[in-house]
Amino acid sequence: MTALEELRAGAVGDAFAGDLRRTIRAVAVSRNFPPPEGFRAWDADAVGSTVAEFMSDAQTPRRLTDLALHCVDEAGLRARLQGCVRNFLADLGRRTPIGKLVIRINDVMSGEAAFVRVDGRWGRKGGAAEPGRDDPDLLARSISAMTVVVPAWGHDARREAPVADRQSVVAMCGALVDAAGGSLAPRVLARAIGHRLGLGQAPLSLDADGLDGGAGGGGGAGGADIASEAVRYLRATEVLAELNVRERLALAYPELTVRDLAPVLGVSASQSHLVRRRAAEIVRTELMDDDDAEGVALVVLDLARSWAETVDKDATSAVLVGQ
Repeated sequence: MTALEELRAGAVGDAFAGDLRRTIRAVAVSRNFPPPEGFRAWDADAVGSTVAEFMSDAQTPRRLTDLALHCVDEAGLRARLQGCVRNFLADLGRRTPIGKLVIRINDVMSGEAAFVRVDGRWGRKGGAAEPGRDDPDLLARSISAMTVVVPAWGHDARREAPVADRQSVVAMCGALVDAAGGSLAPRVLARAIGHRLGLGQAPLSLDADGLDGGAGGGGGAGGADIASEAVRYLRATEVLAELNVRERLALAYPELTVRDLAPVLGVSASQSHLVRRRAAEIVRTELMDDDDAEGVALVVLDLARSWAETVDKDATSAVLVGQ
């Protein structure tokens, strides 16, 4: 049965599970969501953990019913599932300390007349509007010595106290923007402030749009538009062309752990992890400003798999030896 047929039959099987794994990885990479706690990258184990959490979530029966009722074909299911997964990952982000900090920063900065929002980034009013320098070490140093006041929260034990008072948040954001020489995304501000406050490991990246509520819906339920599919395919081939042989192979086999992927790439397990992370970063960077990022990322994964299955294995091995 196809994935849609499984949903209509009320029994999730291998087809839908496969679509879900691919979609989670594509959305996570293209939208720069951090991997689950305990994972350093969106490898097969991280995706598997997220699939399990998605399927056990209290809202998933409603999500599956929505997909079964509103999707008329497989293309429509894939499009709607992208929005479903994006919203799910954003919900997960809100539950993390850094995710909560993104929301706190946006709430505080929205009430500060000295700061303005520029294309989703925060900058000083009248200051440089272009993106500032996103250098984690530089930003961490710029606020390392700053005093942070944690407000007392004794009037309601059921509510969680903010990690820093309003004045501290504003001061740190101002120092970060100044150090960067331009505006910064909420996720960048949260990463640096989270490091200063010792909030876990403060993930290297976090999707700001999802936490801000700016992410779009799940796509149409009807058949895919042929012209859009063609544009998506062309864009995906452009992205694939930016990847070298090892990076393509790393994307082609997302189900493999980095240890199992290592012999395929002809490198050690630690190097395999780096190759996979670099491939994901290239895709994310290429699609950063693409309105159809998830859709294109899915096609990139499909093209990488097709390429890996049809390429001359001897020729590929020779190339890997030379790299």
